[in-house]
This record gives sequence, C-alpha cells and structure tokens, in this order.
Amino acid sequence: MKSLEINLEKIAKAAIEKQKENVSFGNFLKTQDSKAVDDIVHRLDQEITPKIDCLACGNCCRNLRPVVTEEAMSPFVEPKNMEAYKYLKGFTCKNLDCNSCTIYEERPEECRQYPYLHRDQFVERTSELIQNYEVCPIIFNVFEQLKEELNWADI
Repeated sequence: MKSLEINLEKIAKAAIEKQKENVSFGNFLKTQDSKAVDDIVHRLDQEITPKIDCLACGNCCRNLRPVVTEEAMSPFVEPKNMEAYKYLKGFTCKNLDCNSCTIYEERPEECRQYPYLHRDQFVERTSELIQNYEVCPIIFNVFEQLKEELNWADI
C-alpha cells in the first residue's frame, strides 16, 4: 500500500483536480460486481482507518452536519425549509472543541457511522462519497487505493 495522504490542503486541491476523474470512476464502479467492490472497500477501510488519527483531523466536524431524519428535525425546522437544512455543508459542529467532540459518548448515530465505509452498497453511494472525498482523509485514501486495486485508468 502506498503512503497515505493526510494533508487536508493537498486533499482539497486533489478533490478539485480529480473531480471529473472521480465522477468517471463512480460511473465505472456502477458496472462492477457490487459485492466484490464492498469486500475490497471493507478491507481497505480496516487497513486505512486505524492509520489515520481522526482527532488530529476533525475535518468532518468542521465541514459536515450529520444527516438527521425529518422527524428529528421537525421541532426545529419549518417543513418548507427541511431540504435546505438536511444537507447543510460547511457547518462546524457546536460540539467540536479543537478536534475533540464534547459529546463523543452521546454523539448522533450518523457521527458514529461516519465515514460509512463499513456499509454495503458502496457503488450505490459513490456520489455521497465523492462529496466527502475532499473532507475525509480516510475516504480520500480508500477511494484512491480502490482505483489502483481495480486497475482503473480514466481514459
């Protein structure tokens, strides 16, 4: 396995440079055996995640808001505004202190599950993951390693 990229500035720059490439790769993935891709992604997740210190990063907590159910949001958001708040990006969590979550033990389920690489149906979620490619070093490295393992080349 090649060395992991953890520099957030380099990852953000690569995300811009590789935007079309990543969309093309996402389309390629949809033509692959979903179970086989899931197996590779799950293995890469297990190999890469322990090597990246999320507490040294905290970028997800500075840039993403957990997606919550409409039911959970309804006491706080007018129904007509639900979609706008549901996918808010560039939002720093109020529970982030430096790179630590002040409610870590009670954090929402979406936070516990992030970056979702352990879930099945990776090929069906590529657009979501491409959006998070620029935010999360784990997703960035898994995505790049997956390209290599599948011998994919943007033609």
